[in-house]
Amino acid sequence: MNKRSVLIAIIVVFFLAGGSFFIWKYSDIDGKKEINIKDFSNNAETENEINENVEDLPVSKENIADETEKNHKENTNIEEGGTEEKKTAVSPKIANKLVSWGYQKASGRSIDTIIIHSSYNALGGNEYSVEKLLGEYKNYGVSPHYLIDRKGNIFRLVEDKNIAYHAGESKMPDGRSGINNFSIGIEMINTKNDKYTDFQYKSLQHLLAYLKKKYVIKYVLGHSDVAKGRKDDPWNFDWSKIK
Repeated sequence: MNKRSVLIAIIVVFFLAGGSFFIWKYSDIDGKKEINIKDFSNNAETENEINENVEDLPVSKENIADETEKNHKENTNIEEGGTEEKKTAVSPKIANKLVSWGYQKASGRSIDTIIIHSSYNALGGNEYSVEKLLGEYKNYGVSPHYLIDRKGNIFRLVEDKNIAYHAGESKMPDGRSGINNFSIGIEMINTKNDKYTDFQYKSLQHLLAYLKKKYVIKYVLGHSDVAKGRKDDPWNFDWSKIK
């Protein structure tokens, strides 16, 4: 075999070897692609990792409903005054805050009437401030027996047995005058343009029930009912909420 034949033979062998390597290499890469795709879809460990990631998301569909309800309750509590205020309104207690003005000492008086009033601090600052409202009462020398603030807290300002100066010049539907002598006055903090809170209505319901157990109450009236043309409170009062 001459040199030319040997060279041709080497070239042919090299060509054949290189082609086989190229074909094998391409098939190997393609094969790995197939294997990877297959493993990705069928490998149990890989599937578990994906599912775990989904389950670890901060909020699932079920949790979304729970969180929505929770947030609604929290927002409702914030809009209505919060959990503690709600407890105060549901089971109110009477806190003594007895004043030294606006009443006359008495004993053995017969109580058959409750008069509901509304008032607010008109001296400047917070219109719903209990302390400032008491200061206003003191300036005028008047006082109700009870005061219910915006949160539903009930304050006793004058003892039931005493005559509180709350009704002024007034007349009952049955013709009686001197209403302070046989009545109990309840003030609800409110302005002429605002509404009473649900807490106030609930506390008033409890207070009325408490007083009706102690006394034979024939009338529950508004200040405007006994001082027509002179007084127009309780302002914006919804009587259906206490019946």
